[in-house]
Amino acid sequence: MSEAELETARLLARFKLMVRRSLDRSVNLAAMQADPAQAAAVLDEIEELADDEELLTMVVRLRERLLAPAAEAPVELLPETEVPAAVTRPAVRDYRFGARGG
Repeated sequence: MSEAELETARLLARFKLMVRRSLDRSVNLAAMQADPAQAAAVLDEIEELADDEELLTMVVRLRERLLAPAAEAPVELLPETEVPAAVTRPAVRDYRFGARGG
């Protein structure tokens, strides 16, 4: 389990306990992780019912983590194509400015 996944699991556990304490409701964490639409619906519902600032902050943090994975998705790398080497010229001395260089 990566550090980001572990942090998400901690946030979800804290969220479930906070919802149970303040709203006396149960939240299905597995469904929230598996289905972004389900997560959005649950977070919207809890946001409307919440009176606690900490719970609202938790809703915002979970919304960032669960509903925005596309921004954090690894970028697909394209195969490298070989770039032809620049045409090399033999080293030639440049005498444009003469011996004084000016």
